Amino acid sequence: MKTTKYITRAAIVLALTIALQFAMRELVPSAPPFNVVNLFLVGSIVNLGLLLATETTGLWAGVIIAIAAPVTAWFQQHLVSPAMIPAVMAGNLLLVVLFWLVTRGSRSASSWLRWIGLGMGAAAKMAFLYFAIGAIVGTLTKLPVAATAFIRFSFSWPQFVTAVIGGVLSSLIARRIKPIS
Repeated sequence: MKTTKYITRAAIVLALTIALQFAMRELVPSAPPFNVVNLFLVGSIVNLGLLLATETTGLWAGVIIAIAAPVTAWFQQHLVSPAMIPAVMAGNLLLVVLFWLVTRGSRSASSWLRWIGLGMGAAAKMAFLYFAIGAIVGTLTKLPVAATAFIRFSFSWPQFVTAVIGGVLSSLIARRIKPIS
């Protein structure tokens, strides 16, 4: 019974993450200046899904979403090169795994360990993506200068901000979800 509940919850969080990712990209235009709004909305929603799944269901649920979300972003043409997919997966995995490692002994959403795990995971994700995506974008010679600059911006400090926003939202929601027993 526990396995069924685990799979069901993980599937629901994954489905909501992907559906909201699509919905926000359809509702908010991706042309300037809305592309920045889109970046923060979609990024926060994806990070919410990553952290909520990890916090309420376990590491593997977060890992599944960490792997699925960049593929969805590729299908939506948010990532300009398929080479970016594994880099974004790795950044998401850093957030999920570090958050889980720090918080796995604490079941309280208000625990200070939760915020340390969130900060460490968000910082690691931001740093990794900044360098990895920067290196990948540097090899894409056909990109216009403005597009290259926005991509580099998107994978810098906004990654930290959206991870923290997703973490705060996850904390508020996780308090209201009954643990799987």
